[in-house]
Amino acid sequence: MTKDLSLPSAETDYIATFGTGEPHTLFGHGFAGAIRDTRPFGTGITGTKHFLHLPGHGGRPSPGPGWNYGQIAEALAHALTSTSATQALGVSMSAGGLLRLLSTTHPAARNLEQVALVLPASFTGFSAEVAEANHAHLEKLRGLAAAGEIESITDLMLSREPAEVADLLPARAWTKTKAENLVNTDMSDGLGLALEVAVDESAGEDPLGALARFPGEVLVLTHEDDPAHPVEVAEAIAAAIPEARLEVLPAGSILWRGRHEVRRILGEFFG
Repeated sequence: MTKDLSLPSAETDYIATFGTGEPHTLFGHGFAGAIRDTRPFGTGITGTKHFLHLPGHGGRPSPGPGWNYGQIAEALAHALTSTSATQALGVSMSAGGLLRLLSTTHPAARNLEQVALVLPASFTGFSAEVAEANHAHLEKLRGLAAAGEIESITDLMLSREPAEVADLLPARAWTKTKAENLVNTDMSDGLGLALEVAVDESAGEDPLGALARFPGEVLVLTHEDDPAHPVEVAEAIAAAIPEARLEVLPAGSILWRGRHEVRRILGEFFG
């Protein structure tokens, strides 16, 4: 039986494909996210669009406790190769994985011409204040996940959002689904990723310098007042890449309050 490319499964490398023709664009979600979260980013982008479920998400098995960005990068590398993508968009965790590929000049990234990094969560590290806040948040989250406290996890996640977003019923429903996945699947294996950095500094080369050699176009898109995705991280990435475009939107814009603006920016970038 012919496999349905719009249904992500082991047979399709956990990739859902929509559209036809060139260019091919790969979309990767953030931690506790899913293909349904990245599909809106593809609105207005022409060609063939490939939406990936990373390990531990969407029914794809977890790689085991203690995820790292090397594993995320390899999953993205495999998807880039299998889809022949020349464009890529990564959200949070996936943005970190793409940065890992670019900073190590991974062969799978050589065909990339345009890369959008949405809400990049980590690069070479956080400030001491941000690291401490992330650690405290993570420990609370781990405890609640172990206890199966779905409503409390939902409240904790929403506490990091602007009040106007936290009060939205769709935002609460979406966040509760993420909380249920943390409790009911092996996704919780990856909770420690929030404290990891995306690049491998043990290779002996300055990752910022390595990024500077990327010949393609890069868009760095973030918003203000997001503890998990500090604007300073996005600024450092954009400053490291020649001709990179940095867009900083008002708080809560990326997923909820500024969707039309996000689609306009992405549509202009990817053409």
